[in-house]
Amino acid sequence: MKKSIVLLFTIFLTLAFGSGAFASENGDVEEALMIIDETNATIDAEIDKAVAEADQLQQEYFEDIQSVEGADVIISLREEQTSLEAQLSTETDADATAVIKERLAAIDAQVIEEENKLSEQSDYFTERTAEFHTELDQLIHELDILTRNMTAKAIEKAAELGVTAECEWKLVKIAHQWVWIDPIRVVGA
Repeated sequence: MKKSIVLLFTIFLTLAFGSGAFASENGDVEEALMIIDETNATIDAEIDKAVAEADQLQQEYFEDIQSVEGADVIISLREEQTSLEAQLSTETDADATAVIKERLAAIDAQVIEEENKLSEQSDYFTERTAEFHTELDQLIHELDILTRNMTAKAIEKAAELGVTAECEWKLVKIAHQWVWIDPIRVVGA
């Protein structure tokens, strides 16, 4: 009888005091997941903002260089590149994907060739192209630093709450460049 009472008392104490700890732990996990979700949403918003700014920079660049004879070829190639990249993202056939990738590589090479030709012919084109690339690189750099800091802080906070998370690189197109940005992925709780 004493053993039964001790056993019941032990079970009672375990449920009374132990379950609160489990609830607290679950609350910590939920808080960590909320921090990660909010950080990822903020990162996505920053990516969208940077993409919009880069598109505006590129549009202004295209408008500025239109006066340079031969620049229309570069603009046309960049537009074709954008169209093919959109097509590539939805293509499921491996052969068609290979053809698109091959054409994209050819476009990149042709753009470089045309930019080099125009740079030799026009100081304005050279200066404006350098300015555009500097502004675009700065925009990408700022986004990269911002998202890395946000990710590091959120991963640290999640770890303090008992959740393991890591960077999960995301490929993003900013103007005509593809860059890796680092949202967060939960690994374990």
